[in-house]
Amino acid sequence: MRITRTKVYSSCLVLSGMVLLLTACARGPKTSTAEIDGSASADKSSKENVGIQQVERKLIKPPSSQDSNKQGIVLPEVKPLELEGKLAISGSQVVLPISQAIAQRFIQDGYSGKIELTAVDTQVGFKLFCEQKKVDIINAVRPITSQESAACVKSGVEPIGFQIAIDAVTIVISSQNKFVPNSLTRDELAKVFTAEKWSDVNPKWPKERIKRFVPKGAATGGSVDLFAQAILKGNGSQVINAPLTILYDFVDQLHSEALINPYIVGLLEYNSYQQNRDKLRAIAIDTVDAFLPAYPLTRPLYIYADAKAIRNRREIEGFVNYYLTYVNEEISSLGYFPVKPTTSDESKTKFLQLKGNKKLLNSASQKN
Repeated sequence: MRITRTKVYSSCLVLSGMVLLLTACARGPKTSTAEIDGSASADKSSKENVGIQQVERKLIKPPSSQDSNKQGIVLPEVKPLELEGKLAISGSQVVLPISQAIAQRFIQDGYSGKIELTAVDTQVGFKLFCEQKKVDIINAVRPITSQESAACVKSGVEPIGFQIAIDAVTIVISSQNKFVPNSLTRDELAKVFTAEKWSDVNPKWPKERIKRFVPKGAATGGSVDLFAQAILKGNGSQVINAPLTILYDFVDQLHSEALINPYIVGLLEYNSYQQNRDKLRAIAIDTVDAFLPAYPLTRPLYIYADAKAIRNRREIEGFVNYYLTYVNEEISSLGYFPVKPTTSDESKTKFLQLKGNKKLLNSASQKN
């Protein structure tokens, strides 16, 4: 598997069983001995971790409506070459490609420490972060809950979240499907994900059974819940219990089926859809495409860290600073969407407040 990059460096990827090991191979004046080590997770979620990495990433053009090039608050410069230590990152695999890209870049800019990346799900990630204190950074597809916050406080952890991107859950069909139009209404989609045959949705369509693919486990990231809230009035069990519904672990299962079966439909992250547009076709909802702001199946993505660790550990402070500085440059090539400039500035302001950087905070206030 090759990870496509637009930088002046490459990455070497070695898969051994269920262990993902990514070692930086620098091309340029700097070299680094650091590694990104994606070890198998303790709760058997490593299957999803390896499975998602089998999809090649391709460069796509971000939607112009997001206006990701606006310059807002500028954080202090980070020099990874001057930092050392070990960083552990876990949580949702939906956010994993972004954190992996930032970690690669951090290493290529000189960081000599070790970075461990694992994919579980957001809930398990917060347990590792709050209760077990085994990880430094959490990838999340939702804000932390009050119960998770309480668990953090009990363990002496001060969770602070930063919104770093937006993801869209895309409704996809096989590219071989010639009868479904490019847009369906919410009522039609509700039938597509609960009826037995395509002809039950529209009598003009084939009397073939609908085979549904929806993610499960660490792969879901709340995709089914998001779809259910927007289309099925919150009743996600209608999708799960519908005839011929396949709960997939690996996105490759959906891709492979799309090559041979024109009667499939599925839920897939927008970045994975973009990487496989030759096999799949996206369906708009009420004529609104997945890359437009009004699309109903979008969700904010976050990273969380311990505020005390940001104050006291230079490698965590530097990595979060670096993440917020360069995330927009990375997500455009991975199939995610940037947050609004005001949201980005809010995250940067929170970070500066943690560090007590009054000079930059005053400068930011004058700009706004």
